Amino acid sequence: MTKTARLICVLLLLVTACLMFVPIATFEDNSAAALQEEIDKQVGRLESEQAKLQRYVDQGKSQKDLDKQQGKIDKQQAKVDDLLAEQAALASQAGQSGLKYSLLPGPLPAEIEVNMQVVNENGAIYPTDFADLYLLTKIAGALLVMAAACVLIPNGKIVSKYYTYSSFANLIGVLVIAYCIFRVQAIPVKLPYGNPQMNWGLAGVMLVLPVAALFVNCASVLNSKRAMIYVLCIFLCILSLLPFWIMIVNATRNSQQIQGGVSLIPSTFLGHNWQVLERKSFSVWVGFKNSAIIAFGATILSVYFSALTAYGLTVYRFKGAKLLYSVILAIIMIPGQVTATGFYMFMYKLGWTNSYLPLVVPSIAAASTVFFFKQYLEANFQISLVEAARIDGAGEFYTYNTIIMPIMIPAMATMGIMAVIGSWNNYLTPLMLLSDPTMKTLPMMVKELRGDIYRTEFGSIYLGLTLTALPLLIVYFCFSKYIIAGVAVGGVKE
Repeated sequence: MTKTARLICVLLLLVTACLMFVPIATFEDNSAAALQEEIDKQVGRLESEQAKLQRYVDQGKSQKDLDKQQGKIDKQQAKVDDLLAEQAALASQAGQSGLKYSLLPGPLPAEIEVNMQVVNENGAIYPTDFADLYLLTKIAGALLVMAAACVLIPNGKIVSKYYTYSSFANLIGVLVIAYCIFRVQAIPVKLPYGNPQMNWGLAGVMLVLPVAALFVNCASVLNSKRAMIYVLCIFLCILSLLPFWIMIVNATRNSQQIQGGVSLIPSTFLGHNWQVLERKSFSVWVGFKNSAIIAFGATILSVYFSALTAYGLTVYRFKGAKLLYSVILAIIMIPGQVTATGFYMFMYKLGWTNSYLPLVVPSIAAASTVFFFKQYLEANFQISLVEAARIDGAGEFYTYNTIIMPIMIPAMATMGIMAVIGSWNNYLTPLMLLSDPTMKTLPMMVKELRGDIYRTEFGSIYLGLTLTALPLLIVYFCFSKYIIAGVAVGGVKE
């Protein structure tokens, strides 16, 4: 790292640490609003007396009684007017005084009280113990100072592990500061003080400066840049896996726990959820078998014959080849839902309802798969291989099966995963064609778990979804290495 870059990085970090002592939130005096509850009560009394006067009039009471009741109304009205005047006077002074709060040294002003009514309504969203907040602000300040020190320790060396340590401390400090700022902004304050009015300009500067220091560090040091790339990749990986993990965790929880909020820790209701599944009018294992027959049967036909079609369009030169390929591309643009009714009527006339045939056989004609294979062959296939095989006397199918298919394995694995996922998760087409309970697929069975209008077992639903996704995850992990190999092959240029 150059001397200039080190100075810029250190300066940005130290300025941010100093800004943590500047007030970032103001709790304005809102005594006027504190009178609102009393005003509401007094208005209620006034309306009650007015309603009583109207009843006297309707009952034909004497003028003396009416005058006496009118006197009570005038007294209540006078009290309301006094309270409103007091509230207006306080409102004109609102914002002229307030309590200031800075991230450092940390503690909130002693006059600030948390609005427990809001806390009770929202639970853990508004925690009342701010000891951890004060500790985190101190940790954030210490991390920024530590990051600045780590930049200075190498004493001008171009490469040092301390630069990487600085980038990690810098990144964690930024995240902690952001958490503390939004935590303060969410504090529900009890009257007479209002909720915190944040200085968002200062907050933005406190976040931008250390981020700029991090970019200076990463731009100047290769190791820091590589470390931050690893951090980003790990974060994206966690972000991708988090929905699957939440689904698996919810499969071990009951309905009350699921409705209570998100949790990353498994519970102990997996057995109960499984018993709920077994009590239904279907068998999970039958659903597995039906889905497997449809998904893997359709995938084998789709991948093999689509690859064969793409091979034919690539190798053979014949009249109308371009027109035929254009028709295939046009088919991709037609949504399946548009042809659903006609497809059902066609299958009904053939007598293929309540059969796996209409869910498997039409997969031979997969336009999008043909398009993908043709693009792959044009990038990674040499026609000289076929010509050499023909010279050696190999037949066309022998050439395709023994020479071309091994070349296409990465592409076939990729489209195989897509085809399995599409067929396994297909719900609409099986719903139209299958009415026999013994032939229903697993997604159809899971959908039936929501049929009870009196009680929905969310835990069993998540368990069914987990069982539905499990084979897809296994297929992906088994064939992912071929996808990586395909990317490597496509990246090699001769």
